[in-house]
Amino acid sequence: MYKKKSWFIPNVLILCAVVGVSAAKAGEDGKCYTEASLKGTYAVVATYGANVALALALRQFDGQGNLTGTFTLNEPTPGSSTGARTIVTGKQVGTYAINCDGTGILTRTVTASNGVIATQMDDFIVTKAIVKDGHLIATELEDMQRTPSAIVAGGIFLIRHYTRLPDPPTGHESDQ
Repeated sequence: MYKKKSWFIPNVLILCAVVGVSAAKAGEDGKCYTEASLKGTYAVVATYGANVALALALRQFDGQGNLTGTFTLNEPTPGSSTGARTIVTGKQVGTYAINCDGTGILTRTVTASNGVIATQMDDFIVTKAIVKDGHLIATELEDMQRTPSAIVAGGIFLIRHYTRLPDPPTGHESDQ
């Protein structure tokens, strides 16, 4: 019995070392998402509730956990009995954190043309990616806001779809 117990601790230590090395290696060979996986400009389509409102936006991720963006929202005019619509524009700044598995959280402050300023949190997941220079680059995301919309009234649930736009030309490409 003593011999069985004496092998238990060394085996656990070896297992932990192997798992630790594997996790470190995963981040190095493109198997793990990092903040750098979100870098560039993404086109965003936001759907409010059952198509109550729609927003089109651009979001820029810096690859280091920071984001900025602009949006145009087409929402119902509050109190209208005729179905009138209102256009609200705005900007946002914030941060993001991404897990190895492509899930993460966005925290952002929204400033809208109608006077609304709100801090919002969104959960997201990477739904498509490419490997570039040995690193995962997210090309599509889906997110969902944790709280109802601060801009569209009525406790409306908000989801977004992101598509990464091509990088702008650097000016170093040869003419063909």
